[in-house]
Amino acid sequence: MDDIGVFEAIYNQRQFTRYKPDAVPLHDIKKILDAATKAPSGGNKQPWHFIAITNRDLIEKIGGLYRDLWLGAMGATAPADESPAYRSARYLANHMPEVPAMILVCADHTKGGQPYTVGAPIERGRYASSVWLAIQNMFLAAQSLGLGTRITTTHLRDEQKVKDWLGIPDHVETLCLTPLGYPKGNFGPTDRIPSEDVTSFNRFGQKAVNC
Repeated sequence: MDDIGVFEAIYNQRQFTRYKPDAVPLHDIKKILDAATKAPSGGNKQPWHFIAITNRDLIEKIGGLYRDLWLGAMGATAPADESPAYRSARYLANHMPEVPAMILVCADHTKGGQPYTVGAPIERGRYASSVWLAIQNMFLAAQSLGLGTRITTTHLRDEQKVKDWLGIPDHVETLCLTPLGYPKGNFGPTDRIPSEDVTSFNRFGQKAVNC
């Protein structure tokens, strides 16, 4: 897929729950993560760390944990009134062990703006705002290569198990896990609240005048 314009990417960005089994080329994963590291961060500290997971055994272990945690929280049987969004999320939960690749996004507390004492507990979320912009870069870069992504955080219910499997040290916090693969479906216009309905000028609730 050819590179696309930034506004085209933003206006057609979607999260995906269904992926083709095709492998994701390693050079594309590297290109996506290189784009992620170009994001701004507080004080330019760049506290992010990305773990690209391509090993089938690890994908199946982490995906299986994700599935069990999601279904354990939401119920193994879908309710009759389940929304389309949750039906899609349930599909992903059941098929997370089959995705072609994953990227686990982390925050390294030794790289933040505050001193870190080895062995001390971390303040969860302290550096998240310096990593989320990198995640958006990552998602837009993936889209330009025809690859789908999705933010998930279900693994946080048993984060230590994932950290143990991947050898992640105590000073590194995991923020989100995204599947990565060629989507079954298309990028396209999204259903969002119009910007004018969630925008004020100068004072809350004040609409633009003479614009």
